[in-house]
Amino acid sequence: MRYLLLLTTDSAPPSSVLQRFTVELIHAGVLLAGELLAVDGLHVELGVDGSCRVDDAPASDSRANALWIVQAADRAEAVEWARRLPVDRGRVEVRRIVSGAAAEA
Repeated sequence: MRYLLLLTTDSAPPSSVLQRFTVELIHAGVLLAGELLAVDGLHVELGVDGSCRVDDAPASDSRANALWIVQAADRAEAVEWARRLPVDRGRVEVRRIVSGAAAEA
């Protein structure tokens, strides 16, 4: 199964920390994708009601900093990978990715 690991913090962790974690995922053969998210301040939120909020100031609240998509046998394995992320603040959201017929169920 595929899982999204989404790191959210109030300030970006050092890139060396995120690189080490990404290399660990690569060596384990579970990384499908990984990206750093821009911290330049541009943040657009679109509401389903048609509202649009654009914030171009540097992030002052918690925002997503990085994401990884991993292949894991089950949720417990994905959570274990999330626990290995060496950050001292923030949170990591673990979400299962579904597609095709599974998404319609």
